[in-house]
Amino acid sequence: MLSISRTLVITALLGVILACLGALWSNGAATRRASTYAMATESLAELSLLAGIADDDGELQRDEPMAVEVISDGGPLWVLGSVEQAVAADPHFEADDSPHLLRAEVIDARGGVALQLHLWRAGWELRVPEPRRVRIAVWAAVVAGIFGAALALFVQRMSVGIAAAGVLAQLFLAIDPLPRELFPPRPLVDEWASGPLFGRVIPFIRGLESLQLGVVAAALAGSLVLVAFDHRRTRGRDDDVGLGSASLTALLGTIGVVAWIEAASRGSLFAACDPRFGGYAGWLALAGLILAWLPAIRVSREAWRARA
Repeated sequence: MLSISRTLVITALLGVILACLGALWSNGAATRRASTYAMATESLAELSLLAGIADDDGELQRDEPMAVEVISDGGPLWVLGSVEQAVAADPHFEADDSPHLLRAEVIDARGGVALQLHLWRAGWELRVPEPRRVRIAVWAAVVAGIFGAALALFVQRMSVGIAAAGVLAQLFLAIDPLPRELFPPRPLVDEWASGPLFGRVIPFIRGLESLQLGVVAAALAGSLVLVAFDHRRTRGRDDDVGLGSASLTALLGTIGVVAWIEAASRGSLFAACDPRFGGYAGWLALAGLILAWLPAIRVSREAWRARA
């Protein structure tokens, strides 16, 4: 049984406390403002396309951006500030006195925020077809990360702890749904596809040309070949861990990391790190998680060396 120093244990316990405090404070207005800003940015891009202000490539189709006056159509007071910041950063609109009104309709509930933008002028109105919504559930990724660290420490394998953290983070988000009367439930695949992570990765992959996809595929295949050659070189030696074991460890770790990052981004952990809106609670939670994982990292490394 591998021993852990008292200092490392105290550091990990301090990390757990910091992570929990960060998760608790991340439910505040700073995270909601940052999330609303991100939703407004995406909604403005869609609205500019619907209004004919931009083409499919995002190029401005006017001599200058459209001036709009941002008004609130319900919701807390901080909504206007977040939407106005998004308008200021958007190349297709600018905030100014104008007959064009950009109406921001926001629902701020316990576990999430929903936003729908309306571009209005006397006689006509355009709006984003479907309201955008975001989860405010930083606790899911944080608690899952703590449980993953404890499991990795117990079994002395980082990959198992990382995989467990990813699965638990996804599970926690699934069992704590948004209020159904305000946010109709959607299939999990749709949640993933519209989430902050895959919602950006999938369009990026679709935008790659055949040559670029070929380069990525060749790089992945080359990595697998190098792993296989390294296994052949070390096969039969004392430090041979086995190709199957190494591949399974890498696969578990990769799946766990992707699942945890997806849940963390969908639960607004990274939005809670946005300093533009005073989002420092997310950094506190991440720092606490790093400290909480230190014993598991050390024990797993020593166990790996002992098995070699």
